[in-house]
Amino acid sequence: MYLLLTLITRYAQTPHDAGYGFGLTIFVAGLVLIPFSVLGFVAGKLTPRVRTRIADPLLLAASAIVVGGGFALFAAARSELAELFAAMGVLGFGVGGFSSAMPGVIRTVTPKSETSSAMSFNYVVRSVGYCLGSAIGGLILAAGTGPGHLFPDDSAYTTAALVGVGAMAITTLTSLPLARRRSSETHP
Repeated sequence: MYLLLTLITRYAQTPHDAGYGFGLTIFVAGLVLIPFSVLGFVAGKLTPRVRTRIADPLLLAASAIVVGGGFALFAAARSELAELFAAMGVLGFGVGGFSSAMPGVIRTVTPKSETSSAMSFNYVVRSVGYCLGSAIGGLILAAGTGPGHLFPDDSAYTTAALVGVGAMAITTLTSLPLARRRSSETHP
């Protein structure tokens, strides 16, 4: 999920001389994060209402699909600054839903005596995920930077975004068996 944060902010700061990018300052590029924060907050507020209708693992899968949509949007459309704002907003909504659903999923698959440890471990995993997302993005962009060039080819951003789509597809597919497990436990 955090791969896209790195990609979008870096893309926004890339100077026009590279043949793409917007040449934004660090401060202005940081403003691109506003839709992420706002829609993440909205998703966090909506999640308790949605959780009364669907199981947490399904909400997790749906959130992964939304995050994948943010990656797909960035892969397909990033020539206008508004498109970066839109991709960041979609990402924020998905991450907000994902973060709100995860504690319920953890409670579903963890014995009560281990819930506290599992929740703590979740926060560690999120930090590691942020680091991995940034590192994977950097690795793909570095691989897409030609010899003697300062900036990666625009296609490297597409490749990195498609890796994110793949990761969210895997997340979605691994969340669905948890929903079936919970459904069979609550409806024998």
